[in-house]
Amino acid sequence: MIVFAAIAPHGDVDDDPELRAAMEELGRRCAAAEPETAIVLTPHNVHVEGHFAVVTAARVGEWETDRELAQQLLAVELPILGVSYGGNDPAQAEMPIDWGTEIPLRFLPAPRIAVVCPARDRPLEEHSRLGAAIAALPGRCALIASADHAHAHRADGPYGFDPAAAVYDARLVDILRSERLDFLPLAEHVEAAKADSLWQLLILQGAMEEDAHVDLPAYASPSYYGMAVAEVSGSSPPAA
Repeated sequence: MIVFAAIAPHGDVDDDPELRAAMEELGRRCAAAEPETAIVLTPHNVHVEGHFAVVTAARVGEWETDRELAQQLLAVELPILGVSYGGNDPAQAEMPIDWGTEIPLRFLPAPRIAVVCPARDRPLEEHSRLGAAIAALPGRCALIASADHAHAHRADGPYGFDPAAAVYDARLVDILRSERLDFLPLAEHVEAAKADSLWQLLILQGAMEEDAHVDLPAYASPSYYGMAVAEVSGSSPPAA
């Protein structure tokens, strides 16, 4: 059961006081929801060709993995694999933490975590199906779409400038402020905008459904990429 859901940046939120304050407020809301497990959707962990991935190592950096929940995700009828690192026994292994996981968890911690990696070479519809499967999991879960958005806002950035960046982020903000959670229109501009958020957003959409309510306290692009802080809640309050 998802008791808290959010879109959280993994860039340097300290570059913008509004973003930092919004993340601190998001952290207070997450704590009030008392999740047992934070499920982090990150684009910066492993990339497995043709498959989604779930970390099965006992720890990811300093965080304990909810290995029972990870095994439940591996039973989903999608191309999804478990991944570990280092020790040959996942029950004793520790996966290095990626910044897509580390930065959101600074503000949105939980007793245990599950790290889920999207698959850009899989159909977009499968990402929504994975989200629906996540929503059906037992226990009190926080779902965190770790996402920075267009990365081509400035010519001096590593990806150069493309006008699609402003279009992508403007459409994102419009969607978050609308009454319908539908991120598919972003696909038209995702490649030119060099965005790394669409896939995590579609998993979130599948989990929360299109009539979800979004509170967007902050959006900014203090450098070459855009960052948004948002809480996503269901059309009705979660069960106690």
